[in-house]
Amino acid sequence: MDVNMFYLIIQWLLYITVISVALFYWFMHRSFQYWKDRGIVYEKPSFPLGNLGFIMRKSFWQFCFELKNKYPGDYVGSFLAWKPALFVNTPELARRVLVKDQDSFQDRYLYSGYSDPLGSLNLFTVKNPVWSDMRHELSPMFTSLRLKKITELMNINSTELVRKIERDHVKGNKCVNLKELFSMYTSDTVAFSVFGIRVSVLNDHLSPLWAITSHMVKWTFWRGLEFTMIFFMPAVAALLKLKFFSVGASDYIKEIFWNVVNERKSKGTSNDRDLVNHLLKLKDNLKLPADAGSELADNLMLAQVAVFILGSVETSSSTLSYCLHELAYHPEEQEKLFKEIDEALQTTGKDILEYDDLMNLSYLSACLRETLRKYPPVAYLDRICNKRYKLTDDVVIEKGIPVFVNVLAIHYDENIFPEPEKWRPERLNATSDSDNLQFTFLPFGEGPRFCIGKRYGMMQMRTALAQLIHKYRLEPAAPYPVDSDPYSVILAPADGGTVKFVPR
Repeated sequence: MDVNMFYLIIQWLLYITVISVALFYWFMHRSFQYWKDRGIVYEKPSFPLGNLGFIMRKSFWQFCFELKNKYPGDYVGSFLAWKPALFVNTPELARRVLVKDQDSFQDRYLYSGYSDPLGSLNLFTVKNPVWSDMRHELSPMFTSLRLKKITELMNINSTELVRKIERDHVKGNKCVNLKELFSMYTSDTVAFSVFGIRVSVLNDHLSPLWAITSHMVKWTFWRGLEFTMIFFMPAVAALLKLKFFSVGASDYIKEIFWNVVNERKSKGTSNDRDLVNHLLKLKDNLKLPADAGSELADNLMLAQVAVFILGSVETSSSTLSYCLHELAYHPEEQEKLFKEIDEALQTTGKDILEYDDLMNLSYLSACLRETLRKYPPVAYLDRICNKRYKLTDDVVIEKGIPVFVNVLAIHYDENIFPEPEKWRPERLNATSDSDNLQFTFLPFGEGPRFCIGKRYGMMQMRTALAQLIHKYRLEPAAPYPVDSDPYSVILAPADGGTVKFVPR
């Protein structure tokens, strides 16, 4: 190639690059006019990430918190990169999007691509009509009868939790990382709930589940960036073929699942308490397309296993961490909770409270609910509009526009919860696990896509909290304001959180 030809190619490449950048800038500029053209108040975007310029510096939870303070109206427009999105801030609009008109908002906004079967086919991400069939088939896993049985194991693991605290953090004087500690506890419980495996990482045993969950709950910069793309920039996630679960975790889940299945087949045994057994029955009943092979059914089973593990461990461990932090700073409330637990033990004559006893601890439940109000693990509930929809007289949502219910705008509304930044369990003392308080309490979502594991998660937290508070007094060991982990899409304390355990 002669020199003139080389320079000509370089020149054309520069022209193409400049034109491409100019076209992209024009496209972004036009996109950023979307809400202005419709006369809707919006957060001013910046090139090229729209309102996502904060990512990896602060959490999306913090973004939602700041957004509700800056724009206290019923709704506000925003931009997830070039994509316009609408945040709604009131219980009435939440009710319309999540329940009343849910036919217009059936699916979540996040990336759900078939290049990632475990990430796209689980109950959290999968789209209709597969979602409806899966939801129907999985609901029997969470009946009261099954939950009563699994509570026995939760109590055993809670006892191991108490012993680990005494061994490592009282006698051993090691600094407490609450998030990690409770991740171990929930990991031990989910090992049995999913695979029927009785193992205790709390008792320093090797645990196949801890190898998965310890990775799942560790939010590195790159893992956080990957999740941010999946949740808020799905077009980019699709282009890059990002994974909802890491390759390592996915492979390990598959290995454990099929090892358990093959062992049961060879021995002719089953365990009617765990998810594996239920999924094998579900596989035979699934209504799949005629051209779907066995691989789709297998991936559907594995996807439910993966998301159940993540959901069970991540949200419960964070909520327990924040709850203990608040109790450490509220000694009067802590003493009231201790007395409720102690009186229940004396009345029943038991050493450990069982399912029905725990359900009757109204103040304990109130402490957990108030923690979920102040620190909802997910700050928003996302849906994508699947047909043109009139939200109000002034707002029409076009097909393809994502709508986010800003849970923090509702949970921190002073007209609903006076002095919302204060932790006051008594304000939720007379409510039940199924009560959304007229759409003012939404930590588990609402409508058809509400969290299917809500009752499981609440019981998992009740058993741990009841035993911990009866054995230990909590004292502060960190400043009261808790920074959120900027790498985590789900709310988590930046340093894991810590308290001081004092034996009673």
